[in-house]
Amino acid sequence: MRAPIGHRIRKRRQELSLSQTRLAAEVGISSSYLNLIEHNKRAIGGRLLLRIAEAIDLDSRVLAGTEEARLIAELVELADDPVLGGVAVRPQDAGEIVAHSPVAARAMLALYRAYREARLHSDMIGERLGEETFLAEASNQILALITTIRSYSEILIDYGDLSEAERGRFIGTLVSESERLAASAVDMFDFMAGRGHRRPRPSPREEIEDLISDRANHFPSLEVAAEATGGAKGAARPPTLEALAARLQRKHGVTVARVAREAVLRGGERYDAAAKMLALADTLSPRSARFRLARLLGRLEHARTIDDVVAQAGMTTKEASAALTNALASYFAAALLMPYDDFHAAAEELRHDVARLGARFDASFEQVCHRLATLRRPTAEGVPLHFLRTDIAGNISKRFSASGLRLPRYGGACPRWIVHHAFTTPGRIVHQVARLPDGETFLFVARAETPGDHVAGLHAVMIGAPVAHAGRFVYADGLDLTAAPTATPVGITCRQCPRADCADRAFERIAVPGGGA
Repeated sequence: MRAPIGHRIRKRRQELSLSQTRLAAEVGISSSYLNLIEHNKRAIGGRLLLRIAEAIDLDSRVLAGTEEARLIAELVELADDPVLGGVAVRPQDAGEIVAHSPVAARAMLALYRAYREARLHSDMIGERLGEETFLAEASNQILALITTIRSYSEILIDYGDLSEAERGRFIGTLVSESERLAASAVDMFDFMAGRGHRRPRPSPREEIEDLISDRANHFPSLEVAAEATGGAKGAARPPTLEALAARLQRKHGVTVARVAREAVLRGGERYDAAAKMLALADTLSPRSARFRLARLLGRLEHARTIDDVVAQAGMTTKEASAALTNALASYFAAALLMPYDDFHAAAEELRHDVARLGARFDASFEQVCHRLATLRRPTAEGVPLHFLRTDIAGNISKRFSASGLRLPRYGGACPRWIVHHAFTTPGRIVHQVARLPDGETFLFVARAETPGDHVAGLHAVMIGAPVAHAGRFVYADGLDLTAAPTATPVGITCRQCPRADCADRAFERIAVPGGGA
């Protein structure tokens, strides 16, 4: 469900005592068309959204309702959880809650997150209690330490004629054994209760996803920084792997070395700031290695710009701030290697052919798809896309949606989405026309990694757009986008999907009173 933009326009217009006729004239549309917009019967975006936002003195992101759209999607998804199966959270209900009381909506989500974290801790405790071997060994160790401490204490009490050296040795033993006992007790308590028990709060990934959604996945200051590093539009091709390595060495004294994959473990890289050494796994493709050099360059040359964005974001933990810093450095790398104006023009020219864009900009499928999803500059917007990355088990590790498609946050996506089937043909780009139960239709494009391309597990990436934009994609050629039978019937999640005849259903639908189809 889309955020109620029309309600915000009407409310703000009335606050400013503007008539429909006057506002319509200022933004260059008819009064009747503005009336349809205000009653949410016409969707708007791009330059019209920008003109209206300027006319009513409202930030375009606030007017677009990116945060509200996320809140609505999460409220609707609450009905997926079996424990909330009887709660009537229809999309229109969620929209009304957000429109009238966004504070209440945030409170509901905070309570749900608290419940999920409490349930997670409960599951962890159950798993730990089931590991009898650890408990038995820890208990025996603690009893042995207590016996040793008691024995040495009795010696000190019963034998008063000990020499100073002997007494010092016994006391030293008591101290060391007491420290071991304390450490063992801490391990036991951690085991029983679970480490890190604290006030429930969003995970770093959730916080970053919220920020990216609220910023429409577009960070102008990083685009400017990338342009400053890469030079003027069209002045030269983006830097090569060799050029980036030379710049790191020349300007920052950083040496790049290829090492065995085992030496860098998860992630494929290790940066030693003190030694000024960037070690990259020898299994990384040249494109992945180039991207990582560009990312490090951003961290070194534009640390202040990145830090400013992190400071404004107000992350709740150091871990979240560190993760956001890394994500923003990756954004800079993509902007440097795929400059906004050149990439936007190429995307339109090549009709979003991801393979050809990858060849032109020497970028991977995921890098190109992610960059396409960041083309949200108000004066030069790209296609409104959603972006999804999942592993072979269906765990979603990255998500962003500007297409209007709701991406599940608390569970797996519909098994009929083409992103899951991409794993059967790794390395091949596959596409799908998908129709939701409410009739909305989207073009999905996906690809799974080929074995050997990855560092930390296989994954697949999918982008998509409303079918109204399908003609701007080469993947729509030859498809009859107007014929409903040619579209694959899909849902968002099984627990909400009303398709009773679906053979791929993993969970029974949770009936929501009055939810309709």
